Amino acid sequence: MKEFKPTSWSIDNRTSIFIITVLITLAGIMSYNSPPKEQFLMWFVPTFFVSTVYPAHRRPTWSNSSPSPSKNN
Repeated sequence: MKEFKPTSWSIDNRTSIFIITVLITLAGIMSYNSPPKEQFLMWFVPTFFVSTVYPAHRRPTWSNSSPSPSKNN
């Protein structure tokens, strides 16, 4: 039967694999936290505002939108 030696070794040495995994994880966390703030790039998301004018459209006002009591009689 064929076997892949690194896989067989890792199955036989679970504690070693756990320690190696923890060390790699700690090294990654330390390298992520280690660069000074000057090395971080500032990201600016461009924002565009487009406004249009509709000259034929009239915005209703309060006096135009609610009927007066005298018109209901």
